[in-house]
Amino acid sequence: MLYSIIFNLYNLFNKPQIIDFKYLDNPISVSVEKIEEDKKEYQAYLKKLEEYKKLHYFNGEEDKVIAKKLNRYLNSTLESKGEYIVKYSLSVGIDPYLVTAVMLQETGCAWTCSNLTRTCYNVGGNKGTPSCNGSSYRKFSSINEGIRFAIDKLNSYYKKGLKTPQQINPYYASDKTWYVKINNYMNKLKK
Repeated sequence: MLYSIIFNLYNLFNKPQIIDFKYLDNPISVSVEKIEEDKKEYQAYLKKLEEYKKLHYFNGEEDKVIAKKLNRYLNSTLESKGEYIVKYSLSVGIDPYLVTAVMLQETGCAWTCSNLTRTCYNVGGNKGTPSCNGSSYRKFSSINEGIRFAIDKLNSYYKKGLKTPQQINPYYASDKTWYVKINNYMNKLKK
């Protein structure tokens, strides 16, 4: 009998033991799945954050702050259009200070907007049809349409890599010192 007990103990301890790790697999896979899910959510969040920044910030400055700065100099027909200018500029990816500086130079809206702006909503000195009162300058149906057109025109230069007033000058204005005036407006607007 002693022999049989020893034999059974020997077999018990020397027999290869099979450990069932299945109970660990489920929690581990759930954790890995959760981590992957969290990672995707975080990546989606970062993408949304980048999209938000693109539409609401320019060079680290919030759109509302920029609009407030622009509105200080927008008078007459462009009064309180800072927010619209900023939103549309950022939506196409162009500097709202550059856009506004060009509009101020072309319209005189830092004081009283030109007749071209007041009657034909032309804020960029843009030529074309339909004609504004028989002139070579283009007429727009609303001030917002005129603003969008001016921004889109400037953005076409931006897309070609022309991003500074000096680079844009030869294509936009015959006045060789136009860029100096635009830079002066930009510096004033940014303060």
